This record gives sequence, structure tokens and C-alpha cells, in this order.
Amino acid sequence: MNTTDIANMGVVGAGGAGFPTHVKLDSQPEFLIMNAAECEPLLHKDMEMLRHHRDIILEGLVIAMHITGASQGIIGIKGKHKDIIELLRSKLNGVIKLVEIGDFYPAGDEISLIYETTQRIVQPGQLPITVGCVVQNVETLYNIATQHSVVDKFISVAGAVEKPATVNVPVGTTYAEVLSHFRITTPNYIIRSGGLMMGDLETDLNNVVTKKLGALIVLPAEHHCVHMYRRYATEHMTDLIAKASCDQCNFCTEFCPRYLLGYPVRPETAMRNRMFTPEGAPYYNLGSAFCCECNLCTMYACPESLDPTGATIIEKRKLIEKGVRWEGLPVKIHPMMEFRKVPTKKLMQRLDLMMFKDEGPLLDIEFTPDSVRIPLSQHIGVPAKSVVEKGDQVKKYDLIGEAQGNISAHVHASIDGRVVDVNEKEIVIQRN
Repeated sequence: MNTTDIANMGVVGAGGAGFPTHVKLDSQPEFLIMNAAECEPLLHKDMEMLRHHRDIILEGLVIAMHITGASQGIIGIKGKHKDIIELLRSKLNGVIKLVEIGDFYPAGDEISLIYETTQRIVQPGQLPITVGCVVQNVETLYNIATQHSVVDKFISVAGAVEKPATVNVPVGTTYAEVLSHFRITTPNYIIRSGGLMMGDLETDLNNVVTKKLGALIVLPAEHHCVHMYRRYATEHMTDLIAKASCDQCNFCTEFCPRYLLGYPVRPETAMRNRMFTPEGAPYYNLGSAFCCECNLCTMYACPESLDPTGATIIEKRKLIEKGVRWEGLPVKIHPMMEFRKVPTKKLMQRLDLMMFKDEGPLLDIEFTPDSVRIPLSQHIGVPAKSVVEKGDQVKKYDLIGEAQGNISAHVHASIDGRVVDVNEKEIVIQRN
């Protein structure tokens, strides 16, 4: 197998931005790291996949190592998962090693994970390959090893549901169809897709499962997290409340995982710039460009429940627009780093999540949607271009959208059926 095969299968990062995997594997690292940290609260998808599909995931890791020529495979996993660790250790050899990491958030941040597993620091503005590393998550390695087109997605369904679970769903299935298989325990609810900290609030249950979706978290409409995310839904509100309330206590910076890695990220400076900088003035903290958007400063660190993350992202966007780059000395780990990591349980307490069951067994639920809507953009980069027309008959795994350019990915049919609509955003397939 090679990167062309990976591209033909449409494999992308099965979480986050969905970076095309064939591009990431077109490198020569020393270490190929499996990201099994799974640090978002209430998510259990990766651990359940390792519990039930250990062999195929390890095969995917070996294939990725072979493609890149990596001499060492590393599995970065939280030490609390003793049962999964024992399952993995029984299959390991000297070529692949397991590194246990702490139960903190965001342990799954790529830059943090590289440091935790190799003690190497990716310098600001650099890529992991500059320290000899490539990181792939659990489900991406699973998809590599299946050696067929990516048309299904494992997701966690958690929060205000009677029985939280991990399920495997055809890409293009609506959230409403997924949730119809679960008993929701609150009359009025909002969905957080992707993850509680780094996902999106969803009010439209006709949105669909994509190759990069990690979870659907059901929250009561009056929940603290819903209130927070609604409060800062616009840049204007982030700006307004920063101007009115920030007292520059600095907690947001002192807990920032990138700051603790030595990066020049200072959310309190971004907040101060929101407070005092006239619109259009070129006063930005260049370190904002390296914010990982983990939301820890907003949802955990700030004692006034303000939005330092939002302020930093505003600056990050403006820095990108202006093409401003940070040039500084190599960074070093903050001496207090080990003492400021945020334990997952403390984060869950702060977010008022202890009311929910923190579990997610893999359930064999058969999802047979009458139709699916396959987005042409399920990845970072240029959207795919349709290669089918209305009225065409397609089978599961058939190519229906072709990648465009270097950073793009193919998309495929997730069910057998007839194409009933093609537009610039999606392809709709009706089941036969």
C-alpha cells in the first residue's frame, strides 16, 4: 500500500479538521505516533475501537510506518485505561512501543502529545515532521487497514441519553436518524457535535455525519455549556464582554497548554487588545497564531466566564489574513507545566458534566437511512467535485466526488441507491 492507495480510499483525519491522510503520510518521520489520548470529556469512541478492533488498528499503524519509513511506532494512551493497555501490550514488539500519559485535557492536542511521548518540542510555526514525528488518530489507522473507501464513521453518543454508546454510522446520515436510536432524557436539548470543548452547537438535526465527526453530545437546553457557547456565538459578544469585564487576572494564560509548552500564546493579551485597541489598529499578540483552540481558557480557567479563546481566535484570524509571522528564539517548557495540567475529572466538574454517565460501549446498531447526504467537503482543503449526475445508480464504496488539488480528498457512496440530487455542497442518494 502507498499514499496513492490512501488517497483513493478518501482517508482523512477522523477528527478535528479532517486533514487528508495521504498528504500527511508523504513524509519520512522517525516516529509514527498513534493518538489514543482521547481527552475530550464523555468521549469513548477510540477506546472502544481499540477494545474491539485492536488487531486491525495495529495493522494500520504498521502500514503507516511502512509507507513513511518510520523506524519507531508509538502509542500515546492515558495510563488510566489499564484494560486497553494490557490488550495492546500483548501484541507489541520492539518496533512499536506504548507510552502512558496522564489523564489531563488536552492530552490529545498534537503538539502536546508529541512532547508527552517523545519529549520533543515542535517549535512555533513548525510542523511535527520537523522533530521527526507524524501523528495519526486511532480511527484513521483503522480506516487505512480496512483497505476500502471510507463510508462509515464511529461516533460517541453521550450526555443526556439513557444509554451512552459508541456506534458505527453511514456517512451522510442525519443527526436526527442517529438520535432516533437513543432515549433522550431531557425534553429540551441542544447537540454539541464533534466534542464538548472543541465542537459546535447544533440546532439543526438535519445536519449529517461526516468522516471527521467524533461525537454527538446531547445537552439540556439550560445547561451551563449551552449558555456559555450561546453567549459567545459572535465576535461582537466576545468583544463587548471583554471590554466590560476582563480584569487581566492572567489565569487564562497560566493554564494555556501551548503557553506551558513555551509558546508565546497569551490569551490575556488578546483580551486586553479587545479592550483597548481601536478597530483596525495593527496591535496584535503574534503568539495568538499558535492557539490550539482547546477552549480551556474560556471553559475552565477564566473565573469570570469570559471568552479568552474567542479573543485569541479573532487575533489568530487577523494575523493569518495579514500574513504576519512570529520569529523568535526556540521555546522551552514552562517550569510549572507539570503542576498546571488540568485533570479531566476537574474539567468535567467545572463543566457540570458529572450528572451524565461517563461510558460508551460499542453497540451493534444497524443504521439503514432511507437516504444520505454526502458533503463534498468533509476535510480541510478544496472540496471534492461530483463525478455523478442525478439519476445515476451507485453502490456503497463507489467514488462519487473526486479530490481537487493537492489538499483535498475523494468522497464515496455510503449506501446502494440512486442519486436524487447533486449540488455544489452535497450529493443526495436515495436507498434502492
